[in-house]
Amino acid sequence: MPQTEERIDAIEQEITGIRSDVRLQNAMLIKCGEQMSDLRTGQHQLRKGQEELLTITTDLRAGQEELRATTADLRAGQDELRKGQEEMRETLEEFRSAFSVVLDEVRQQKAWREEFSDKVARVIAKSEGLDA
Repeated sequence: MPQTEERIDAIEQEITGIRSDVRLQNAMLIKCGEQMSDLRTGQHQLRKGQEELLTITTDLRAGQEELRATTADLRAGQDELRKGQEEMRETLEEFRSAFSVVLDEVRQQKAWREEFSDKVARVIAKSEGLDA
């Protein structure tokens, strides 16, 4: 049926969009992991600077600046991740809704086929002289 095919095409397009969103989420998660790694590196450098008594002031300031920059990057990454997660939830809800419509359509077609098959069986039986 053309409507079902159009609905299936629409769902397939939505699935493609969801896959694209998932790829974007994965990329954001990788970026977040890299930023977490940068944060750990910054923390390590800060500790090292505190242990070096001759250069403690210079190393401490550099480490703090790097930590601030890394933290700002991490917060930005977290904001992007939250936004992406919300978009993913919305897309998933839209997919569930569309999938429900398709399932309803399939159920209706199945019922119609069963009803039609019963009618065809009765017509065949009558044409062969049998009472159905």
